[in-house]
Amino acid sequence: MYSVAEATGLVGEKASALRYWEEQFGLDIRRNAQGSRSYAAGDIRIFLCIREMKKRGLQLKEIRTVMPLLQKEAVRPEERQREERFYQLLDKLMRELRKKNRQEDRYRRVDEAIRQRQIARKQVAVTEEQEKQKKKKRRTI
Repeated sequence: MYSVAEATGLVGEKASALRYWEEQFGLDIRRNAQGSRSYAAGDIRIFLCIREMKKRGLQLKEIRTVMPLLQKEAVRPEERQREERFYQLLDKLMRELRKKNRQEDRYRRVDEAIRQRQIARKQVAVTEEQEKQKKKKRRTI
């Protein structure tokens, strides 16, 4: 994955041009956790092809007609397989994380229930002790 700065260096175009092409051609550019664009190698190849076609004098509407072919060819089969494996692994890790979080939530609820029961027992013990003290005082008076 490439940052905007890296992508502009590789493609040889300004970031504004990449954003414009993204919008014009409906490219699905990923975002990182901070919301910034993150370009894959396939995205870079598409941009390079667009740039080359523009250099050869094609207009955007002409490029738009061949865009489906570009997008299909921009991602190599081995990259598709690697990407599929990555998303499968990511999905598996997310399921495991959710399972772990559910277990941790259960443990927290059990811990909280135990804590509340201990507090209630202490309160009962304090109340009983106070009652004993009151009874002692009454007897001595």
